[in-house]
Amino acid sequence: MGIGLLLVAAYVLAVTGTLPFGNNVRPLFEGIGPPPAYRWVKPPAALASGNVPPAPNDTDIPMGPSGSQQSGAQSEDNQLVLNLAPNAFPAHAPDTTLRVHIEPLDPASLGPPAAGLKPNGNAYRVTFTYQPSGTNAETVTQPGNILLTVPLPAAGLLYSADGRTWSDIGKQTVAGQPIVGGPFNAVGWYEGATHATATSSGGGGGGSAGTIIVVVLVAVLALALGFFPLLRKRVRGGPANKRAGPAKKSANKKKR
Repeated sequence: MGIGLLLVAAYVLAVTGTLPFGNNVRPLFEGIGPPPAYRWVKPPAALASGNVPPAPNDTDIPMGPSGSQQSGAQSEDNQLVLNLAPNAFPAHAPDTTLRVHIEPLDPASLGPPAAGLKPNGNAYRVTFTYQPSGTNAETVTQPGNILLTVPLPAAGLLYSADGRTWSDIGKQTVAGQPIVGGPFNAVGWYEGATHATATSSGGGGGGSAGTIIVVVLVAVLALALGFFPLLRKRVRGGPANKRAGPAKKSANKKKR
């Protein structure tokens, strides 16, 4: 019982002690709780407060004699993850590096998706250049895959070669995660799609309520762990004590 109460007290102190930092840190069961707030290029009005717009970024991948090495890249906001197969881009002598450029975009600046769908979060333009020459790399010889974190239920992953016309290339999802993915076999524009009836959310939120729920669950678990040895001791000790009673009485009678 004492151990259980000590665990509850330590957990509550840790959570309340980290709340002022604004990071929603959970020292136990960190995987439980809302995901990080989605970072919009142009957020809905209700989510504009506190939004941190993502920035473009570059990732350099070494080139080998037969092409680019197996590697990956991700956007600055970590909401796009790109996995490249070995030799995804052919060698381009004398260049020694393949530079991946990922630019987050407002979907409203691009062509609309097919009827019944709407953009799900940001769009991203993914381009490649050989370095140091700066020559565009446009031919993907070995397909990889691409994953997008999205704020709404996913209806597909969209690709466009020109930023105007979209095609649905995949519906790969990750259980319990707001992620949609598909194959990567061409440079261009990518964005998630959701059904036109889906309502907007922050892709997070509910931090205080989630913290309270986790604290309560951990408290119940800790108390249960504290009570279990006590209950087990009572269950085991009860019948033995009852059997010992008559034996003691008969022994007293013999003495008399």
